[in-house]
Amino acid sequence: MSVILDSRRLQLRPDQARAVEMSTGTHPIFAIQAAYGTGKTVIGGTAIQAAYGTGKTVTVTARLSVPGELVIATATTNVAIAQFIETLLRLDEFSHLPILRFVADSALQEGVPRTPVDLHTILQSLLSRYFNRLHPQEIRRMRRYTRGRRLLEQLLFHPEQLSRLSEEEREEYRIAEMCNSEATERAIAILLRLQFPAVLCITTSSLLNSTREGGLFHELLSSCRTIIADEASQIPEIPVFVAMVTRFPQACHIYIGDVHQLQPHLRCPRSALAARLGGRGVMSLLLSRNIPLAPLVTTFRAHPALVHLSNTLVYDGTLESGTPAHRRNDLILRLSLPKPRVPFVLVNDQCCRDIIRGLLSRDVPSSSIGVITFYKEQQHRLQEYTDRLGVALYTVDSVQGREMDVAIVLTTRTDVDEASGNFLNDIQRMNVALTRCKYGQFVLGYLNALHTLSNWSQLVAWAARRNTIVETVDLPDIFS
Repeated sequence: MSVILDSRRLQLRPDQARAVEMSTGTHPIFAIQAAYGTGKTVIGGTAIQAAYGTGKTVTVTARLSVPGELVIATATTNVAIAQFIETLLRLDEFSHLPILRFVADSALQEGVPRTPVDLHTILQSLLSRYFNRLHPQEIRRMRRYTRGRRLLEQLLFHPEQLSRLSEEEREEYRIAEMCNSEATERAIAILLRLQFPAVLCITTSSLLNSTREGGLFHELLSSCRTIIADEASQIPEIPVFVAMVTRFPQACHIYIGDVHQLQPHLRCPRSALAARLGGRGVMSLLLSRNIPLAPLVTTFRAHPALVHLSNTLVYDGTLESGTPAHRRNDLILRLSLPKPRVPFVLVNDQCCRDIIRGLLSRDVPSSSIGVITFYKEQQHRLQEYTDRLGVALYTVDSVQGREMDVAIVLTTRTDVDEASGNFLNDIQRMNVALTRCKYGQFVLGYLNALHTLSNWSQLVAWAARRNTIVETVDLPDIFS
């Protein structure tokens, strides 16, 4: 089995092929347990049916998308949805299929990634693309919608311009804002007639809001035959999963995620009501039941030595490295690492700035470096510095689904009490932090504190066996 990505034919591994075959079966609910870097988004977007001897490929959406019928792709965050769309658009088989993404204006204003298939981008193109197929009344409606929407977007993305509007422009803006909802509904009705989407990409919260009675997409309920949920470990069993199954009882549900990564309500204390009553994610639920399951275990992201680390800490040796070491040797060739074949350094200190400067001095681009902090205070202290250098900075609770060439993971620089120790020692949070990089990583922390935590003490022992623990005074040797 193969898939065409960026015009290149890629051969699927056996675990990927099995997931594709099962996802196009007749199971009403199906789970794909996908470890980091296993190509889950490609598999989520593609189920391939290989015709014997012809090499013919058929995408899941091409197979499932029938005129007037809909596949819904959903996730809990707009960032995950944007990443899913980016992958879909790289798959050659999707070039002829209409994809639509709904994203709320409030999310756009907060700076979430935009895509070429965002709802209002598609709607504003209808006049030029389908003018000859529009009725005179539809042309008038689309012109009114387009004028109003452009004004709204101008102020949505540049609110400082509001103070410079004339009285006439302010009145036009007020009317556009007041009529936006009705104008959008009418434009969507025209879109559904001219270009019914094969795939609707939308967050889980927007999906449930927009498909309730009177919602923007309520009329599409009966058209949905398949729901694909990405990052499903973060979808809570109650109320979201129950609501989705109830709202779409006729659809086939495919849930893709990693039970070993972050769970719902991760920002709540585990004793909080939301965490206690609705804290279990969909993946945990499905894996505990007799639900058809396909595991993805071949990971392509990291250097094989780092795959060994996550195998030791989290995955019980089940992961296989799909990328040979020589294709992940970039950092090894640039630095004088304590263990030349292991691109991992555990530093007994908090010296993030020194490491960033050292990497930059060895011609590692700032865009290739990512800093991951466990605590927001660490993030606040580093924000100005990393922004100035163009280095990405994340908290561990916001970095799931992302990857970077080189990661610097900040743990703790002091002793830990019970509360902070439980937070830091959470194995799912720890797993996310340690599996973002491709070429290598530095982990910074106070070793005396890490020794007291059950999961981190395993990492310290792993690093000690490989002689990759260093003190701050040793850093110049690494970057020399």
